[in-house]
Amino acid sequence: MIKRRDFLKSSAATAGLIGLSAALPARAAANKGGHLVIGTTGGSAGDTLDPTKLTSVGHGVMGYTLGNCLTEIEEGGELVGELAESWESSEDAVTWKFELRKGVTFHNGQAMTSADVIHSINLHRGEDSTSGAKGLLSNIADIAADGDHAIVVTMNAGNADVPYLMADYHLLIVPAGTENFAAGIFTGPYMLKEFVPGERLSATRNPNYWKSDRAHVESVDVLFVDDTTARISGLITGEIHIAGRVDPQSAALIDGAPGVHTENHPAAGHRPLLMACDRAPFDNLDLRLAVKYALDRPQILENVMAGFGSLGNDHPIPPSDPFHAADIPQRAYDPDKAAHHLKKSGFEGALELHTSNTTFSGAEAMAALFQQSAAAAGLKVDIKREPADGFWSNVWMQKPFVSGAWGGRPTADIMLTTAYSSEASWNDTMWRRADFDQKLALARAETNFDTRKAHYHDLQLMIHEDGGAGIPFFVNNVDGVRDEVKGFYPAGSFELSGMRVAERTWLES
Repeated sequence: MIKRRDFLKSSAATAGLIGLSAALPARAAANKGGHLVIGTTGGSAGDTLDPTKLTSVGHGVMGYTLGNCLTEIEEGGELVGELAESWESSEDAVTWKFELRKGVTFHNGQAMTSADVIHSINLHRGEDSTSGAKGLLSNIADIAADGDHAIVVTMNAGNADVPYLMADYHLLIVPAGTENFAAGIFTGPYMLKEFVPGERLSATRNPNYWKSDRAHVESVDVLFVDDTTARISGLITGEIHIAGRVDPQSAALIDGAPGVHTENHPAAGHRPLLMACDRAPFDNLDLRLAVKYALDRPQILENVMAGFGSLGNDHPIPPSDPFHAADIPQRAYDPDKAAHHLKKSGFEGALELHTSNTTFSGAEAMAALFQQSAAAAGLKVDIKREPADGFWSNVWMQKPFVSGAWGGRPTADIMLTTAYSSEASWNDTMWRRADFDQKLALARAETNFDTRKAHYHDLQLMIHEDGGAGIPFFVNNVDGVRDEVKGFYPAGSFELSGMRVAERTWLES
Protein backbone atom coordinates (compact mmCIF):
# COMPACT_ATOMS: atom_id res chain seq x y z
CA MET A 1 0.00 0.00 0.00
CA ILE A 2 1.17 3.53 -0.82
CA LYS A 3 1.30 6.03 2.01
CA ARG A 4 0.32 9.70 1.96
CA ARG A 5 2.41 12.09 -0.19
CA ASP A 6 4.41 9.37 -1.94
CA PHE A 7 2.54 9.70 -5.21
CA LEU A 8 2.25 13.09 -6.90
CA LYS A 9 3.97 16.46 -6.61
CA SER A 10 1.09 18.86 -6.31
CA SER A 11 -0.61 19.28 -2.97
CA ALA A 12 -4.05 19.20 -4.59
CA ALA A 13 -3.33 15.94 -6.36
CA THR A 14 -1.59 14.43 -3.37
CA ALA A 15 -4.48 15.17 -1.05
CA GLY A 16 -6.72 13.23 -3.41
CA LEU A 17 -4.71 10.08 -3.25
CA ILE A 18 -3.89 7.91 -0.34
CA GLY A 19 -3.13 7.62 3.30
CA LEU A 20 -4.75 8.56 6.58
CA SER A 21 -7.29 11.34 6.39
CA ALA A 22 -6.80 14.58 8.26
CA ALA A 23 -8.89 15.16 11.35
CA LEU A 24 -11.71 17.63 10.98
CA PRO A 25 -10.55 21.00 12.34
CA ALA A 26 -12.20 22.12 15.54
CA ARG A 27 -13.85 25.52 15.11
CA ALA A 28 -16.40 26.00 17.86
CA ALA A 29 -18.51 24.17 20.36
CA ALA A 30 -21.74 22.89 18.83
CA ASN A 31 -25.34 23.66 19.81
CA LYS A 32 -25.34 27.43 20.04
CA GLY A 33 -29.08 27.50 19.40
CA GLY A 34 -31.30 29.54 17.12
CA HIS A 35 -32.98 29.01 13.78
CA LEU A 36 -30.84 29.40 10.64
CA VAL A 37 -32.43 30.31 7.29
CA ILE A 38 -30.52 29.73 4.05
CA GLY A 39 -31.70 31.12 0.71
CA THR A 40 -30.53 29.16 -2.32
CA THR A 41 -31.47 28.38 -5.92
CA GLY A 42 -32.22 25.46 -8.22
CA GLY A 43 -35.43 24.05 -6.79
CA SER A 44 -38.44 22.76 -8.71
CA ALA A 45 -41.75 21.06 -8.05
CA GLY A 46 -40.25 17.73 -9.09
CA ASP A 47 -37.52 17.75 -6.42
CA THR A 48 -36.84 14.69 -4.29
CA LEU A 49 -34.49 13.67 -1.49
CA ASP A 50 -33.17 10.80 -3.62
CA PRO A 51 -29.38 11.43 -3.83
CA THR A 52 -29.32 10.19 -7.41
CA LYS A 53 -31.69 13.01 -8.42
CA LEU A 54 -29.72 15.96 -7.03
CA THR A 55 -28.75 18.40 -9.78
CA SER A 56 -28.28 21.91 -8.39
CA VAL A 57 -26.34 23.77 -5.72
CA GLY A 58 -29.58 24.13 -3.79
CA HIS A 59 -29.99 20.37 -3.87
CA GLY A 60 -26.44 19.99 -2.59
CA VAL A 61 -27.15 22.34 0.33
CA MET A 62 -30.25 20.31 1.10
CA GLY A 63 -28.31 17.04 0.88
CA TYR A 64 -25.50 18.16 3.17
CA THR A 65 -28.01 19.51 5.68
CA LEU A 66 -29.23 15.95 6.12
CA GLY A 67 -26.32 13.74 5.15
CA ASN A 68 -22.63 12.92 4.88
CA CYS A 69 -20.25 11.39 2.34
CA LEU A 70 -17.17 9.24 2.90
CA THR A 71 -14.83 12.21 2.41
CA GLU A 72 -15.13 15.99 2.59
CA ILE A 73 -13.49 18.98 0.91
CA GLU A 74 -12.31 21.42 3.56
CA GLU A 75 -10.86 24.92 3.55
CA GLY A 76 -8.02 25.38 1.05
CA GLY A 77 -9.17 22.35 -0.95
CA GLU A 78 -7.89 19.89 1.68
CA LEU A 79 -9.46 16.45 1.49
CA VAL A 80 -10.39 15.03 4.91
CA GLY A 81 -12.25 11.97 6.07
CA GLU A 82 -15.93 12.19 6.84
CA LEU A 83 -17.67 8.83 7.23
CA ALA A 84 -14.37 7.26 6.19
CA GLU A 85 -11.65 7.68 8.81
CA SER A 86 -8.78 6.70 6.53
CA TRP A 87 -7.92 5.18 3.17
CA GLU A 88 -5.01 3.62 1.32
CA SER A 89 -4.39 2.22 -2.14
CA SER A 90 -2.32 -0.30 -4.03
CA GLU A 91 0.74 0.96 -5.93
CA ASP A 92 -1.20 1.06 -9.21
CA ALA A 93 -4.18 2.90 -7.66
CA VAL A 94 -6.50 0.06 -8.68
CA THR A 95 -7.46 -1.22 -5.22
CA TRP A 96 -8.60 1.17 -2.49
CA LYS A 97 -9.51 0.35 1.11
CA PHE A 98 -11.62 2.77 3.16
CA GLU A 99 -11.80 2.36 6.94
CA LEU A 100 -15.23 3.51 8.09
CA ARG A 101 -15.95 5.57 11.17
CA LYS A 102 -17.44 3.56 14.03
CA GLY A 103 -20.29 4.71 16.22
CA VAL A 104 -22.16 6.61 13.50
CA THR A 105 -25.94 6.18 13.52
CA PHE A 106 -28.63 7.11 11.03
CA HIS A 107 -31.47 9.41 11.96
CA ASN A 108 -33.59 6.33 12.76
CA GLY A 109 -31.03 5.10 15.30
CA GLN A 110 -29.62 2.34 13.10
CA ALA A 111 -25.82 1.92 13.21
CA MET A 112 -23.96 2.60 9.95
CA THR A 113 -22.01 -0.33 8.50
CA SER A 114 -20.20 -1.22 5.32
CA ALA A 115 -23.43 -2.66 3.89
CA ASP A 116 -25.01 0.79 4.00
CA VAL A 117 -22.04 2.37 2.25
CA ILE A 118 -21.99 -0.23 -0.51
CA HIS A 119 -25.72 0.13 -1.10
CA SER A 120 -25.44 3.93 -1.20
CA ILE A 121 -22.66 3.97 -3.77
CA ASN A 122 -24.31 1.31 -5.90
CA LEU A 123 -27.48 3.41 -6.17
CA HIS A 124 -25.55 5.60 -8.63
CA ARG A 125 -23.94 2.75 -10.60
CA GLY A 126 -27.05 0.96 -11.83
CA GLU A 127 -27.71 0.52 -15.53
CA ASP A 128 -30.79 2.75 -15.34
CA SER A 129 -29.22 5.36 -13.08
CA THR A 130 -29.28 8.97 -14.27
CA SER A 131 -27.21 10.22 -11.33
CA GLY A 132 -24.69 12.96 -11.96
CA ALA A 133 -22.17 10.73 -10.17
CA LYS A 134 -22.67 7.74 -12.45
CA GLY A 135 -19.87 8.73 -14.81
CA LEU A 136 -17.48 9.24 -11.89
CA LEU A 137 -18.12 5.69 -10.72
CA SER A 138 -18.13 3.97 -14.11
CA ASN A 139 -14.59 2.69 -13.64
CA ILE A 140 -15.47 0.73 -10.48
CA ALA A 141 -15.30 -3.02 -11.04
CA ASP A 142 -16.41 -4.07 -7.58
CA ILE A 143 -17.16 -2.83 -4.07
CA ALA A 144 -16.89 -5.37 -1.26
CA ALA A 145 -17.16 -5.28 2.51
CA ASP A 146 -14.12 -6.02 4.64
CA GLY A 147 -15.98 -6.59 7.85
CA ASP A 148 -18.60 -4.20 9.18
CA HIS A 149 -16.40 -1.09 9.11
CA ALA A 150 -14.34 -1.19 5.93
CA ILE A 151 -14.93 -1.41 2.21
CA VAL A 152 -12.59 -2.34 -0.63
CA VAL A 153 -13.14 -0.60 -3.97
CA THR A 154 -11.57 -2.28 -6.98
CA MET A 155 -11.24 -0.26 -10.15
CA ASN A 156 -11.12 -1.52 -13.72
CA ALA A 157 -8.03 0.66 -14.14
CA GLY A 158 -5.99 2.86 -11.86
CA ASN A 159 -7.65 6.04 -10.59
CA ALA A 160 -5.59 8.40 -8.45
CA ASP A 161 -8.64 10.50 -7.52
CA VAL A 162 -10.85 7.86 -5.89
CA PRO A 163 -10.92 9.53 -2.43
CA TYR A 164 -12.00 12.78 -4.10
CA LEU A 165 -14.79 10.95 -5.92
CA MET A 166 -16.22 9.91 -2.58
CA ALA A 167 -16.70 13.59 -1.64
CA ASP A 168 -19.17 14.16 -4.49
CA TYR A 169 -22.39 15.59 -3.09
CA HIS A 170 -24.51 12.85 -4.64
CA LEU A 171 -22.77 10.11 -2.67
CA LEU A 172 -24.63 10.61 0.61
CA ILE A 173 -24.84 7.49 2.73
CA VAL A 174 -28.28 6.01 3.40
CA PRO A 175 -29.40 2.78 5.09
CA ALA A 176 -28.99 -0.40 3.05
CA GLY A 177 -32.11 -1.25 1.08
CA THR A 178 -33.42 2.31 0.92
CA GLU A 179 -35.49 2.85 -2.21
CA ASN A 180 -37.98 5.45 -0.99
CA PHE A 181 -36.25 8.59 0.27
CA ALA A 182 -39.28 10.52 1.48
CA ALA A 183 -38.39 9.91 5.13
CA GLY A 184 -35.01 11.58 4.64
CA ILE A 185 -32.99 9.09 6.71
CA PHE A 186 -29.29 9.99 6.55
CA THR A 187 -26.38 10.38 9.01
CA GLY A 188 -26.03 14.15 8.86
CA PRO A 189 -26.24 17.18 11.14
CA TYR A 190 -29.97 17.81 10.88
CA MET A 191 -33.04 15.58 10.73
CA LEU A 192 -35.92 16.08 8.33
CA LYS A 193 -38.96 17.91 9.67
CA GLU A 194 -40.69 18.94 6.43
CA PHE A 195 -39.87 18.93 2.74
CA VAL A 196 -41.92 20.89 0.19
CA PRO A 197 -40.37 20.24 -3.25
CA GLY A 198 -39.19 23.41 -4.94
CA GLU A 199 -39.96 25.53 -1.86
CA ARG A 200 -38.15 24.52 1.31
CA LEU A 201 -36.59 21.90 3.50
CA SER A 202 -37.01 22.26 7.26
CA ALA A 203 -34.85 20.27 9.65
CA THR A 204 -33.99 20.03 13.35
CA ARG A 205 -30.65 19.38 14.99
CA ASN A 206 -29.56 15.74 15.17
CA PRO A 207 -28.95 15.17 18.92
CA ASN A 208 -26.73 12.18 18.16
CA TYR A 209 -24.61 13.80 15.47
CA TRP A 210 -21.16 12.26 15.45
CA LYS A 211 -19.29 15.52 14.72
CA SER A 212 -18.92 17.28 18.03
CA ASP A 213 -17.90 20.59 16.42
CA ARG A 214 -20.70 20.89 13.89
CA ALA A 215 -24.49 21.40 13.76
CA HIS A 216 -24.56 24.51 15.91
CA VAL A 217 -28.17 25.70 15.63
CA GLU A 218 -31.38 24.07 16.77
CA SER A 219 -33.13 24.17 13.40
CA VAL A 220 -32.55 25.05 9.75
CA ASP A 221 -34.70 26.11 6.82
CA VAL A 222 -33.30 25.77 3.30
CA LEU A 223 -35.44 28.01 1.10
CA PHE A 224 -35.45 27.81 -2.68
CA VAL A 225 -35.70 31.43 -3.83
CA ASP A 226 -34.74 31.62 -7.49
CA ASP A 227 -35.77 35.24 -7.83
CA THR A 228 -32.60 37.22 -7.10
CA THR A 229 -34.44 40.35 -5.93
CA ALA A 230 -36.51 38.37 -3.45
CA ARG A 231 -33.51 36.42 -2.19
CA ILE A 232 -31.38 39.53 -1.58
CA SER A 233 -34.30 41.47 -0.12
CA GLY A 234 -34.87 38.63 2.34
CA LEU A 235 -31.22 38.77 3.34
CA ILE A 236 -31.24 42.52 3.96
CA THR A 237 -34.49 42.44 5.94
CA GLY A 238 -33.29 39.53 8.06
CA GLU A 239 -35.75 36.90 6.82
CA ILE A 240 -32.76 35.02 5.39
CA HIS A 241 -29.42 34.71 7.17
CA ILE A 242 -27.30 33.46 4.25
CA ALA A 243 -28.05 33.89 0.53
CA GLY A 244 -26.19 32.05 -2.20
CA ARG A 245 -25.48 32.97 -5.81
CA VAL A 246 -25.22 36.73 -5.32
CA ASP A 247 -24.84 38.66 -8.56
CA PRO A 248 -22.44 41.65 -8.78
CA GLN A 249 -25.23 44.22 -8.71
CA SER A 250 -26.68 42.68 -5.57
CA ALA A 251 -23.20 42.47 -4.04
CA ALA A 252 -22.89 46.26 -4.21
CA LEU A 253 -26.32 46.61 -2.60
CA ILE A 254 -25.45 44.17 0.19
CA ASP A 255 -22.10 45.79 0.97
CA GLY A 256 -23.82 49.15 1.24
CA ALA A 257 -26.49 47.96 3.68
CA PRO A 258 -26.12 47.71 7.46
CA GLY A 259 -25.92 44.32 9.15
CA VAL A 260 -24.95 42.34 6.06
CA HIS A 261 -21.82 41.68 4.01
CA THR A 262 -20.61 39.59 1.09
CA GLU A 263 -18.21 36.66 1.09
CA ASN A 264 -16.38 36.91 -2.25
CA HIS A 265 -13.89 34.16 -3.14
CA PRO A 266 -12.30 32.99 -6.42
CA ALA A 267 -13.67 29.65 -7.53
CA ALA A 268 -13.66 27.10 -10.32
CA GLY A 269 -17.28 27.31 -11.45
CA HIS A 270 -18.08 28.51 -14.95
CA ARG A 271 -21.10 29.65 -16.95
CA PRO A 272 -21.05 28.12 -20.45
CA LEU A 273 -23.12 28.37 -23.58
CA LEU A 274 -23.86 24.73 -24.35
CA MET A 275 -24.16 23.40 -27.90
CA ALA A 276 -25.47 19.87 -28.45
CA CYS A 277 -22.89 18.25 -30.73
CA ASP A 278 -24.98 15.17 -31.50
CA ARG A 279 -27.59 16.97 -33.61
CA ALA A 280 -28.05 19.72 -36.15
CA PRO A 281 -26.98 22.43 -36.32
CA PHE A 282 -24.13 21.97 -33.80
CA ASP A 283 -22.88 18.69 -35.23
CA ASN A 284 -20.97 21.09 -37.48
CA LEU A 285 -17.61 22.13 -35.98
CA ASP A 286 -17.46 25.35 -37.97
CA LEU A 287 -20.72 26.54 -36.46
CA ARG A 288 -19.42 25.75 -32.96
CA LEU A 289 -16.27 27.77 -33.73
CA ALA A 290 -18.40 30.63 -35.05
CA VAL A 291 -20.19 30.77 -31.69
CA LYS A 292 -16.91 30.68 -29.75
CA TYR A 293 -15.29 33.46 -31.78
CA ALA A 294 -18.48 35.51 -31.46
CA LEU A 295 -18.19 35.58 -27.66
CA ASP A 296 -16.80 38.87 -26.36
CA ARG A 297 -15.44 37.46 -23.11
CA PRO A 298 -14.00 40.63 -21.54
CA GLN A 299 -17.26 42.47 -22.22
CA ILE A 300 -19.30 39.69 -20.61
CA LEU A 301 -16.98 39.45 -17.60
CA GLU A 302 -17.12 43.19 -17.00
CA ASN A 303 -20.81 43.83 -17.69
CA VAL A 304 -22.35 40.64 -16.34
CA MET A 305 -19.97 39.82 -13.51
CA ALA A 306 -18.48 43.28 -12.80
CA GLY A 307 -15.10 41.59 -12.83
CA PHE A 308 -16.11 39.00 -10.19
CA GLY A 309 -14.34 36.23 -12.03
CA SER A 310 -11.65 35.49 -14.62
CA LEU A 311 -11.62 34.88 -18.37
CA GLY A 312 -12.44 31.43 -19.65
CA ASN A 313 -10.96 29.76 -22.70
CA ASP A 314 -13.55 27.20 -23.81
CA HIS A 315 -12.41 24.42 -21.50
CA PRO A 316 -13.53 23.83 -17.89
CA ILE A 317 -10.23 23.65 -15.97
CA PRO A 318 -9.54 26.91 -14.07
CA PRO A 319 -6.17 28.62 -13.61
CA SER A 320 -6.09 27.54 -9.96
CA ASP A 321 -5.99 23.85 -10.89
CA PRO A 322 -2.47 22.32 -10.95
CA PHE A 323 -3.32 20.70 -14.29
CA HIS A 324 -4.55 23.90 -15.97
CA ALA A 325 -3.22 24.22 -19.53
CA ALA A 326 -1.94 27.78 -19.33
CA ASP A 327 -0.18 27.70 -22.70
CA ILE A 328 -3.34 27.29 -24.79
CA PRO A 329 -3.69 30.71 -26.48
CA GLN A 330 -6.61 32.73 -25.18
CA ARG A 331 -9.41 32.75 -27.73
CA ALA A 332 -10.30 36.37 -28.43
CA TYR A 333 -13.48 37.92 -29.76
CA ASP A 334 -13.02 37.95 -33.53
CA PRO A 335 -16.15 38.69 -35.61
CA ASP A 336 -14.21 38.17 -38.84
CA LYS A 337 -13.18 34.64 -37.83
CA ALA A 338 -16.71 34.01 -36.58
CA ALA A 339 -18.10 35.11 -39.95
CA HIS A 340 -15.56 32.90 -41.77
CA HIS A 341 -16.60 29.80 -39.84
CA LEU A 342 -20.28 30.68 -40.13
CA LYS A 343 -19.99 30.87 -43.91
CA LYS A 344 -17.97 27.66 -44.01
CA SER A 345 -20.61 25.87 -41.92
CA GLY A 346 -23.33 26.65 -44.44
CA PHE A 347 -25.75 27.51 -41.65
CA GLU A 348 -28.49 29.98 -42.49
CA GLY A 349 -31.18 31.37 -40.26
CA ALA A 350 -31.14 32.07 -36.54
CA LEU A 351 -29.88 30.15 -33.52
CA GLU A 352 -32.41 29.91 -30.71
CA LEU A 353 -30.62 30.32 -27.37
CA HIS A 354 -32.63 29.04 -24.40
CA THR A 355 -31.76 30.79 -21.17
CA SER A 356 -33.01 31.54 -17.68
CA ASN A 357 -31.65 33.45 -14.73
CA THR A 358 -32.22 30.33 -12.67
CA THR A 359 -28.87 29.08 -14.03
CA PHE A 360 -27.20 32.21 -12.67
CA SER A 361 -28.55 35.70 -12.18
CA GLY A 362 -26.74 37.15 -15.20
CA ALA A 363 -27.63 34.43 -17.68
CA GLU A 364 -30.17 36.46 -19.61
CA ALA A 365 -27.87 39.50 -19.68
CA MET A 366 -25.05 37.32 -21.01
CA ALA A 367 -27.36 35.98 -23.72
CA ALA A 368 -28.23 39.54 -24.76
CA LEU A 369 -24.55 40.54 -24.97
CA PHE A 370 -23.79 37.46 -27.03
CA GLN A 371 -26.69 38.29 -29.32
CA GLN A 372 -25.13 41.71 -29.95
CA SER A 373 -21.56 40.51 -30.44
CA ALA A 374 -22.69 37.66 -32.71
CA ALA A 375 -24.64 40.09 -34.90
CA ALA A 376 -21.36 41.78 -35.87
CA ALA A 377 -20.33 38.46 -37.41
CA GLY A 378 -23.61 38.02 -39.24
CA LEU A 379 -24.76 35.35 -36.81
CA LYS A 380 -28.41 35.87 -35.85
CA VAL A 381 -29.41 34.75 -32.36
CA ASP A 382 -32.97 34.62 -31.02
CA ILE A 383 -33.25 34.50 -27.24
CA LYS A 384 -35.83 32.23 -25.69
CA ARG A 385 -36.31 33.09 -22.00
CA GLU A 386 -37.45 30.01 -20.14
CA PRO A 387 -39.26 29.82 -16.77
CA ALA A 388 -37.13 28.98 -13.77
CA ASP A 389 -39.28 26.08 -12.66
CA GLY A 390 -38.41 23.02 -14.69
CA PHE A 391 -35.42 24.54 -16.50
CA TRP A 392 -33.03 21.79 -15.41
CA SER A 393 -35.46 19.01 -16.33
CA ASN A 394 -37.12 20.42 -19.46
CA VAL A 395 -34.50 22.65 -21.08
CA TRP A 396 -30.98 21.72 -19.96
CA MET A 397 -29.76 18.71 -21.95
CA GLN A 398 -33.01 18.83 -23.94
CA LYS A 399 -32.63 21.87 -26.21
CA PRO A 400 -29.69 22.19 -28.65
CA PHE A 401 -28.45 25.61 -27.46
CA VAL A 402 -28.78 26.63 -23.81
CA SER A 403 -27.05 28.67 -21.14
CA GLY A 404 -25.67 26.53 -18.33
CA ALA A 405 -23.94 26.73 -14.99
CA TRP A 406 -21.24 24.46 -13.61
CA GLY A 407 -19.82 24.50 -10.14
CA GLY A 408 -16.15 23.63 -10.10
CA ARG A 409 -14.92 20.21 -9.14
CA PRO A 410 -12.00 19.43 -6.80
CA THR A 411 -9.84 17.81 -9.48
CA ALA A 412 -9.44 18.12 -13.24
CA ASP A 413 -10.29 14.46 -13.69
CA ILE A 414 -13.59 14.75 -11.86
CA MET A 415 -14.60 17.79 -13.93
CA LEU A 416 -13.72 16.13 -17.23
CA THR A 417 -15.24 12.80 -16.26
CA THR A 418 -18.48 14.39 -15.07
CA ALA A 419 -19.10 16.62 -18.08
CA TYR A 420 -17.06 15.42 -21.08
CA SER A 421 -16.52 11.66 -21.03
CA SER A 422 -18.74 9.85 -23.50
CA GLU A 423 -20.59 7.87 -20.82
CA ALA A 424 -21.19 10.79 -18.45
CA SER A 425 -24.84 11.31 -17.49
CA TRP A 426 -24.18 15.04 -17.41
CA ASN A 427 -22.35 15.34 -20.72
CA ASP A 428 -24.48 18.37 -21.51
CA THR A 429 -22.81 19.17 -24.85
CA MET A 430 -23.33 15.61 -26.10
CA TRP A 431 -19.70 15.77 -27.28
CA ARG A 432 -18.25 12.28 -27.51
CA ARG A 433 -14.84 11.24 -28.79
CA ALA A 434 -13.22 7.84 -28.30
CA ASP A 435 -9.71 9.33 -28.34
CA PHE A 436 -10.72 11.73 -25.55
CA ASP A 437 -12.04 8.86 -23.43
CA GLN A 438 -8.86 6.85 -23.97
CA LYS A 439 -6.61 9.78 -23.05
CA LEU A 440 -8.75 10.54 -19.98
CA ALA A 441 -8.34 6.94 -18.78
CA LEU A 442 -4.56 7.22 -19.20
CA ALA A 443 -4.45 10.48 -17.25
CA ARG A 444 -6.59 9.08 -14.46
CA ALA A 445 -4.36 6.08 -13.89
CA GLU A 446 -1.04 7.91 -14.27
CA THR A 447 1.01 8.30 -11.07
CA ASN A 448 3.72 10.61 -12.41
CA PHE A 449 2.67 14.25 -12.06
CA ASP A 450 4.40 15.61 -15.18
CA THR A 451 3.09 12.83 -17.42
CA ARG A 452 -0.37 13.24 -15.97
CA LYS A 453 -0.28 17.00 -16.57
CA ALA A 454 0.69 16.43 -20.21
CA HIS A 455 -2.35 14.19 -20.66
CA TYR A 456 -4.68 16.74 -19.09
CA HIS A 457 -3.19 19.44 -21.31
CA ASP A 458 -4.14 17.43 -24.39
CA LEU A 459 -7.64 16.86 -23.06
CA GLN A 460 -8.21 20.57 -22.46
CA LEU A 461 -6.92 21.34 -25.96
CA MET A 462 -9.36 18.85 -27.50
CA ILE A 463 -12.28 20.55 -25.77
CA HIS A 464 -10.99 24.03 -26.62
CA GLU A 465 -10.65 23.22 -30.32
CA ASP A 466 -13.54 20.84 -30.89
CA GLY A 467 -15.95 20.79 -27.93
CA GLY A 468 -19.45 22.16 -27.65
CA ALA A 469 -19.02 24.58 -24.75
CA GLY A 470 -18.34 28.26 -25.17
CA ILE A 471 -16.92 29.23 -21.77
CA PRO A 472 -16.51 32.99 -21.39
CA PHE A 473 -15.52 33.13 -17.72
CA PHE A 474 -14.92 31.42 -14.41
CA VAL A 475 -16.93 32.86 -11.53
CA ASN A 476 -16.14 33.90 -8.00
CA ASN A 477 -18.33 32.37 -5.33
CA VAL A 478 -20.23 35.32 -3.85
CA ASP A 479 -22.55 34.74 -0.92
CA GLY A 480 -24.53 37.25 1.12
CA VAL A 481 -24.21 36.80 4.89
CA ARG A 482 -25.79 38.60 7.82
CA ASP A 483 -23.31 39.85 10.38
CA GLU A 484 -24.77 37.70 13.16
CA VAL A 485 -23.77 34.58 11.23
CA LYS A 486 -20.45 33.23 12.45
CA GLY A 487 -18.20 30.43 11.27
CA PHE A 488 -18.63 31.01 7.52
CA TYR A 489 -15.58 30.10 5.43
CA PRO A 490 -14.99 29.16 1.79
CA ALA A 491 -14.34 25.50 1.05
CA GLY A 492 -14.20 23.46 -2.11
CA SER A 493 -15.43 24.60 -5.48
CA PHE A 494 -19.01 25.43 -4.62
CA GLU A 495 -20.66 28.45 -3.05
CA LEU A 496 -22.19 28.46 0.43
CA SER A 497 -19.07 26.98 2.05
CA GLY A 498 -18.96 24.11 -0.41
CA MET A 499 -22.73 23.71 0.06
CA ARG A 500 -22.10 22.69 3.69
CA VAL A 501 -23.08 26.02 5.23
CA ALA A 502 -25.89 24.52 7.35
CA GLU A 503 -23.59 22.45 9.54
CA ARG A 504 -20.64 24.87 9.64
CA THR A 505 -22.20 28.19 10.70
CA TRP A 506 -23.97 29.48 13.77
CA LEU A 507 -25.83 32.58 14.95
CA GLU A 508 -24.41 35.04 17.43
CA SER A 509 -27.09 35.87 19.99
